Amino acid sequence: MRIAVLFTKRDDIGQQYHSDWEGRDTNDDAESVINALRELGHETIVYPVDLELFDKLRKDKDNIDMAFNLCDDGFFSDPELEPHLPAMLDILGINYTGSNYLSLALCLDKARAKKILTYHDIPTPRFQVFREGNESLKKLLKFPLIVKPVHEDASIGIKDESVVKDETGLREMVKQVIAEYKQPALAEEFIDGREFNVGIIGDKVQEVLPVSEIRFDGLPDDKPKIVNYSAKWKEDSIDYKATQRRCPADIDEQLKKKLVSLALKSSKLMLCRDYFRVDFRLDKENNPFVLEVNPNPDISEDAGLAAMASVKGYSYKELIGKIVESALRRKHDNKK
Repeated sequence: MRIAVLFTKRDDIGQQYHSDWEGRDTNDDAESVINALRELGHETIVYPVDLELFDKLRKDKDNIDMAFNLCDDGFFSDPELEPHLPAMLDILGINYTGSNYLSLALCLDKARAKKILTYHDIPTPRFQVFREGNESLKKLLKFPLIVKPVHEDASIGIKDESVVKDETGLREMVKQVIAEYKQPALAEEFIDGREFNVGIIGDKVQEVLPVSEIRFDGLPDDKPKIVNYSAKWKEDSIDYKATQRRCPADIDEQLKKKLVSLALKSSKLMLCRDYFRVDFRLDKENNPFVLEVNPNPDISEDAGLAAMASVKGYSYKELIGKIVESALRRKHDNKK
């Protein structure tokens, strides 16, 4: 089978994110997927994302069986342009891996996603969106709060100072986010408890991977227990070294079932497919809260989803194969 691999070249990363992109390498991630696809016996053709992509794919589409969409950074590494890639593939009639444009757009707007979850009685931290920075603070919100850009992922814009303890700190952080990222700031109640990830692969037929926990035991007492940008991407940082993954998580069966049930329900509402991850925090009473639903999460060899798949007994090549199989099954189902 001939698979087109679409990814954002490292050289194309937008200057507006120059400081936040340190530590990420989309080229290496694409190479890992390409190698896995070739080991599975597929022929691959690589398409870096640029302004000529549509014309290139339109010209080649009769020789493409499907596309593996690795463009989680969007055009020019602008996350708000991420949904445009699957929309373009839909227009061209090319089958592809991962979630569609609507799913990506819904989850990219953190505030809208939280409204959908709340409407369907799925617990998520209370929040407020600040567009100007001078809006009155909602009386129901309780400190501490965590402030983040409303349209980013991959922990972009999240640092120790993002956790604020009073309104003065909130106002400062909100104005900083709005100024630096040119978008509204989301402030939500900070759930200072254990953090879990639930990974799922498949579409109509779904397979839940072992639940993973992010452990904060190694963090100094003066640092907030969060997965900030450094913890996710900067391997030489204290945050990266001190936040360890434990998979499978050390939890009882009742909590596991609750996390899995909420993950399946949340991801269904967000139209996720093929591979996705739902992130949780527990409050002091061990009640789970959905932090985010992540369609098309990082699938590099050292990322969380691959680690969960490994614990399930799947090699990296097998994980990539299952994602491809899910997309192919959808194509065949749609023809019926």
